[in-house]
Amino acid sequence: MAATHWSKRSIAKEGTVEFSICIDVDDVDRAVVFYGRGLGLTVVEAHPDWAHVKAGSQTFWIMKAPAGAQGQISRDYRRHWTPVHLDFTVEDIDAAVGRAIDAGGTLEGKIQRGAKGALANLSDPSGNGVDLVSPVKK
Repeated sequence: MAATHWSKRSIAKEGTVEFSICIDVDDVDRAVVFYGRGLGLTVVEAHPDWAHVKAGSQTFWIMKAPAGAQGQISRDYRRHWTPVHLDFTVEDIDAAVGRAIDAGGTLEGKIQRGAKGALANLSDPSGNGVDLVSPVKK
C-alpha cells in the first residue's frame, strides 16, 4: 500500500511532534510506586487523582479514572489486552523485572530470551500492559 499524504500542513513544528502518554489507573499511589520506584521514571508531581512522571523528556500523566460505566466507555481494571502498550528498554532485565514486581507489577509468564535480546511482559497494578525489553549489546 502506498503512503498517503493527507495534507501539506503538518501537526509537527519544524519536524518535531511532542506528545504525552496518559495512563488510566484505579489507584494513583500504587501507580506512582510502580512507575517511579519500579520502572525508574522521575516523579515530578503526585496528587490523589493524578501524577506527572517523566522518562527523560517524555511526559506521562497517571490519571485516576474510576472503574465502571462512564457514558459509552466502561473501565475494568482486571488485566486486559490492548493493542497499544508501553515498552521500556532496560540494561539488566532480571534486575528490572525484580524492581517492577517489588513495586506491585505482575510478571506474565517467563522472561523470553532470544538472539535479539530479552523481553518481559508485565502488567502494572491497574492491569495495564507494560513490556521490559533488553536488546543484545552490540
